Amino acid sequence: MVNEEFSVGNRNFERLFKNSIQFKVPFFQRGYCWEKKHWEQLFVDINEQILPEIDTADNFEDVEHFFGPIVVLQKRTSNPELQEYQIIDGQQRITTIYLLLAKIRHLIEEKSHESPSASEYIQSLTKYLINDIDNQDDYLKLKVFSCKGDRLPAYKMVFNQNPNSPSLQVDMLLYSPETNNIDLFNKYIDKKLRKDFHSVPKLWQLSQILLKSLKIVWIPLDESKDDPQAIFESLNDRGMPLSASELLCNYLFRPIITAKEEYESIHNDSWLRAIRDTDSSGNFEDYLRLFFSIGEKKIIGQGRRIYVHFKYKNKNLNKENAKSILSDLKSNINIYNAIVDPVKNRLQGKDISPTLIRIRSTRMDACNVFLLALLKSYSISQIDEVETYKILNEICVLLVRRKMCELPTQKYDTIFPNLFARIIREPNKPKAISNIIADERYYVSDQDFSDALINRHLYRTRDLPFSRMMLQEVDKKLQVYNQLPDYSTLNTIEHVIPQTIDETWKTYLGDDAKNPDLQKYINTIGNLCLLSGPANSHAGQDPFESKIKDYTDVCALAKDLKKRKSPWNIKSIITRSEELSKIALQIWSWSI
Repeated sequence: MVNEEFSVGNRNFERLFKNSIQFKVPFFQRGYCWEKKHWEQLFVDINEQILPEIDTADNFEDVEHFFGPIVVLQKRTSNPELQEYQIIDGQQRITTIYLLLAKIRHLIEEKSHESPSASEYIQSLTKYLINDIDNQDDYLKLKVFSCKGDRLPAYKMVFNQNPNSPSLQVDMLLYSPETNNIDLFNKYIDKKLRKDFHSVPKLWQLSQILLKSLKIVWIPLDESKDDPQAIFESLNDRGMPLSASELLCNYLFRPIITAKEEYESIHNDSWLRAIRDTDSSGNFEDYLRLFFSIGEKKIIGQGRRIYVHFKYKNKNLNKENAKSILSDLKSNINIYNAIVDPVKNRLQGKDISPTLIRIRSTRMDACNVFLLALLKSYSISQIDEVETYKILNEICVLLVRRKMCELPTQKYDTIFPNLFARIIREPNKPKAISNIIADERYYVSDQDFSDALINRHLYRTRDLPFSRMMLQEVDKKLQVYNQLPDYSTLNTIEHVIPQTIDETWKTYLGDDAKNPDLQKYINTIGNLCLLSGPANSHAGQDPFESKIKDYTDVCALAKDLKKRKSPWNIKSIITRSEELSKIALQIWSWSI
């Protein structure tokens, strides 16, 4: 006689959850990642395909809705009270139904005074949610269990409290309520149930639909014959494809798991910690892409191409190499954060982060791979602070000059990945960079930079951080005794001649008002300064003489305008742009 536990067949969630059992998400699986569109589709199916038939059916089992396959692998366990299965496919479905039942039970408890049957319903649902076993680890009471940073929020959703578990402290370090999908699901489902299933009878009806009407195909695997990870990866392509970081994680940990290392603690301490510590301005996969692009001929492509590249480069990955890579990834995440948000994440060295801020404002992200390589070397004292600053400054000059001149950037993807490798052994690294820039024909002369400042838009609607940075740096140079204002309060760019001129300004400008180049010069550095938001609004369309009287002396660029004489026209703007361009040449000068 065939054991039904080891045969393919149709089942419902009532049968899956009725015994002391644990459906464990294996290490190679992702965490819970269903989103609003998936949750909403579940309720569309319930409302449109199940609820209309419930009233005419004899029982809930007669109304069937196929909910997909559940592929599992039974595991041997030392606990005779608990049967354990690894979920190979269907984690998102089984986790969603399990947590949805937990939320229904809590809402029935909350509304228990409204129905005499509430206590009976609560008792019934509890047996499907909680394993009635005695153990020092409360996590074993969960019937769906994950080790991917989801078990704490799952436990809290079922029990409304923290577990008594040896793993609690680690899980609390990894837990981020703002980003964890189980918490997002909890918020969504709480609102949904309170709105559409607001009474005890409706909640109970929904629980029975979930337990009895949703049908799955039970597909058990044989541990002695099947490779669960390979099966998972092939099955996954039908649903939500694994991301590059998930594929990389699985590949990195294969040799560690095979060597029977304590992989969960390594995973928590390195991989999950790095993900958690990634600054909100960045992206963990972007970090991986930069990290593995260092020294390459070209920056690695996005998405799964990161994984394909890494796998090709590490065909014979062993345990020691995998652990070394994981340690390196963890230890350098702070450098990545300092690159993507240097204002919030400052590095040691008084000139390092200010230069990174200027580089960041150019939005030339292709240089980040070089910055990561450089700052990794700086962090381990392979190069000193002075040399690091000089190199950063040379890169800043390159990016600012080329951006101001609106020159092509296509070669950045090939210049920056291996640039550090090309200069690391040079005695004069800033000079080596200058030579490479010249060889690549990316050098920008003083004349070209000056011409761009005089004749090209500095004010660019899509590049306001760059425009503000340029004006701030020039303003700093103009400040007397280096007494710098708080530039966060001088957060708007003022046009002396407004971008849209009214009749008063047209009369004032005379023939210049008809000049086709007027708009170009309005947005050049000569017509700009920094003001606070209220001061900018107040200046508005006021005539030149009125404006400059109201400008404060806080901004050196505004103070400079107050010294200028009428008339203020295209010629005046060009003259001022020429003067300010000389200051800009001092700020963004090549070191060699």
